Amino acid sequence: MAIKHKIERLWSESLDYIDFARAYAILPIRPNYIRRKWEGADDISRARRVAVFNHFDKKGLIHDYVLFYVKELKRAGFTVVFTSNSPKFPQASVDKLTPFVGRILWRRNVGYDFGAFKDGIAQVPDISALDMLLVTNDSIYGPLQDLREVIEKADPEEADIWGITDCWSHYYHLQSYFVLFHPQALQSAAFKRFWRYLPYYRNKHWVIKYGEIGLTQFFLRRGLRCQALFPYRAMIANVAPRIEAYLEETDPEKDAVRYRYLEMIARFLREGVALNQTHFFWDELLVTARCPFIKRDLLQRNPIAIPYLHHWEQLMKDVSSYDGKLIVNHLEHSMRNRVY
Repeated sequence: MAIKHKIERLWSESLDYIDFARAYAILPIRPNYIRRKWEGADDISRARRVAVFNHFDKKGLIHDYVLFYVKELKRAGFTVVFTSNSPKFPQASVDKLTPFVGRILWRRNVGYDFGAFKDGIAQVPDISALDMLLVTNDSIYGPLQDLREVIEKADPEEADIWGITDCWSHYYHLQSYFVLFHPQALQSAAFKRFWRYLPYYRNKHWVIKYGEIGLTQFFLRRGLRCQALFPYRAMIANVAPRIEAYLEETDPEKDAVRYRYLEMIARFLREGVALNQTHFFWDELLVTARCPFIKRDLLQRNPIAIPYLHHWEQLMKDVSSYDGKLIVNHLEHSMRNRVY
C-alpha cells in the first residue's frame, strides 16, 4: 500500500511539473484564452480607474450579489472589465451586465483568476495612464460598507499596492480577491513584466504559488510597497489578549464548544501559526474592523468548521445596510447539505 501511495504521489508531482513546463512553453504562442468579447456601455479608452472582475458559475449565471458588486464598482468610479471563466455564458448574462461595464470577456478557465486578470488587464489601452487598477472576483460577498470610503483609505502615499487582507501562510502576501494598484506600481517596469511573463497555469497549485503569493513577493523584491487595509498582525495584536483573558476567566464547561475553539486559536497564536483571518476571525473583521467583504466559501463550505457561523446574518445587520437576501439567495442556489 505504501508503494502504491508513493507511485501515485510521484505521478501527481510529475503531472504538476509537466503542466509547469507546458505553461511556459506555450506562453509565446498563446496570447490569451478569450472565447468571445462584448462591448459594454462604458468607454474603457477614457477610463481613469479600471476594475478587472473575474467570475465563475457552472451555468454562467450572474447572481444578484455579483451584479450588486459590479454596480458598486461603477459607482466608485471604476470602468469594469468583466471576465468570466464559466463553461457557458448565455446572452442573458451579457445583457444583464452590459449597462454597468466597459467590456465583457468570456474565456476558457485556464490560469483561473490570474489568467483572467491577465487577459482583462490586456484590454486596457494604456495602463500607465490610469489612476487606479483593481483586480477582484466573485469569491466575496459585499461590499458591506461604502466602497468609495474603502478606496479612499488605500492611500498611495503609504503604499503602491493595497489589499483588503493579508496572509502569512507560506510567504507573506496580499489576498488576491481584492488588489488595488496605484500609479507608482502601474508605471513601473515590474508591473508590465509580471503580467507579461505570467504563464497560464492549469494546475491551481502553481497559480497560488506564482500568482497570489508570487505577486506580492515579486513586487516587494522590486521595491514596491504592499499593504493591507486590515493587516493580520494588527488583528492578532487585538484579539490575542482578549482570547487569553476569556480562557483565564471562563469556566470551560459554561460553553465547551466556544472554549475549546478559542483554546485552539490561542495555541496557534502562541506558536506563531499563520491563520487565514477571513475565516478564523471573520466576526472580528465584520463587526469590529468593519471589513467590507465576507468570504463566500466561509458561508458555503466552512472548511475549518468554525462554530456559531450561523450568526453571520444578524452580525451583518448590526454593522451594514447590505441586503442579506443577496447572500441568502446565492446560498440557496449553491449550497448542499449545510446551512449557515
